[in-house]
Amino acid sequence: MPIVAGRMASGYSPVYRERELTEPVELCDARGNVNPAALGWSRRPVVTANLRGHWPRKKRWNFWNWISPEAVLSLTVADIDIASFCAVAFIDFETGQSIERMDVRRSGFTLLPEHVDGGVVWQSGAMSCAIGDGDVAIECADVQGVPLRADFAMQAPSEHESLNVVVPWSARRFQLNSKHNTLPCTGTLRVGDRRYTLQPATWHGVQDWGRGIWPYRSFWNWAVCTGVQDGVAVGVNMGGKWTTGTGANENGILLDGRLHKVMEDLEWTYDLADTRAVWRVRAPHSGAIDLSLTPIHAKKVGLDLGLLATGGTCVFGRWHGVVRAADREICIDGLLGWAEEFAHRW
Repeated sequence: MPIVAGRMASGYSPVYRERELTEPVELCDARGNVNPAALGWSRRPVVTANLRGHWPRKKRWNFWNWISPEAVLSLTVADIDIASFCAVAFIDFETGQSIERMDVRRSGFTLLPEHVDGGVVWQSGAMSCAIGDGDVAIECADVQGVPLRADFAMQAPSEHESLNVVVPWSARRFQLNSKHNTLPCTGTLRVGDRRYTLQPATWHGVQDWGRGIWPYRSFWNWAVCTGVQDGVAVGVNMGGKWTTGTGANENGILLDGRLHKVMEDLEWTYDLADTRAVWRVRAPHSGAIDLSLTPIHAKKVGLDLGLLATGGTCVFGRWHGVVRAADREICIDGLLGWAEEFAHRW
């Protein structure tokens, strides 16, 4: 049966005003709780994630998807206070090849910086990666029996904006997200005996940079539309569930590098029982977003270690519909992206 999410309980308004931050500020106060001055959103990363205390609730991650009509490459480097891990995944949309590998180490194995501009390095016998100043190098000799090596660059224009939000559940539970979309890529990717040439017109990078103090149980929707539509660089970030009731969200539209914040909760309609079913995401009040995703590849993830567990569905596909911002209406016809539902105990 289709799921319809985004209809709120009586007394809660899904439309609100969020404060725009323009000056540098620290995320946490001296006790490690959220700094009230950091609450809001910004067009550039201005919040320093000076997390402290609250073990084991601190969660830090750097996640990337690099996507094209050919394939998608994903990388996660994270420290969730209990452990740290590096995970790489690859899907070839033409052949259906889907491979992945995760390397788990102790917490603190790698340093994850307090600011999004900081570089990330993972070096172990299982895999290695280094990402900094737009350069990406990934090497893993065995991803389900297949070697993988990437060497490319993300070429964001200097005025390219991003979506940065601080979402509070309470003074002691909060999250800083920095979302970067539609970053042109150039270089090479080798998976087994196949070589992919990353061209900036067709390969785009998306980064999800997160730092926060999370509750034990969490549940979210996330979706991204990215690419160039009729000469306009388009990046749409859509989220749901985890921000409900906070007066903040991670919804925004990027047009030619300019961010337009969507200050309302979105309505999601999808059917997890049918991996071919269309996902629809829309902004019912403003009409800023009305997009439908036609799947081309569905991926289900499940890991249950008792106290720790994660599970969900991520669907890659092509978006159709319309986005509206600043008196512009952009018809979306086949741009790439994904939509997902995930639940965690962590």
